[in-house]
Amino acid sequence: MTLAILLSAALAFGLGIVWYSPKMFGGVWRDSIGKKEGDLKESMAKMLVGFIGWTVAAFVYAFLIGVSHQYIEGIRDYIFLSVALWGAFMMPPKAMAILWGNFNTKLLWIDGGYHLAGYIIFAFVFRLFA
Repeated sequence: MTLAILLSAALAFGLGIVWYSPKMFGGVWRDSIGKKEGDLKESMAKMLVGFIGWTVAAFVYAFLIGVSHQYIEGIRDYIFLSVALWGAFMMPPKAMAILWGNFNTKLLWIDGGYHLAGYIIFAFVFRLFA
């Protein structure tokens, strides 16, 4: 299970590097948070926090699978768990932060889409190791 946790966290984190690149959503995301191209500098500490966050999320995902293993069988169940976690625990606080913080609502879809994709990665990795 440790390998599934680390692999899913690494893949979700790696997706973020691509997701927020200028070739995907990086420019729109940066504009939505009111930053200019040179404003955001790579920071190993910020990157480490991101990876730790995905690792904690993967650990909790593994825990939930462990306590509900009798209900989770196929990939459909893993994907359902991913979408349920995303819809219940990621989207509501993200939406409130963006809407009440007067940020561009594009952030909701860019960040929300990234997190949903990350949780879907969890589904496939954990199903692979089941």
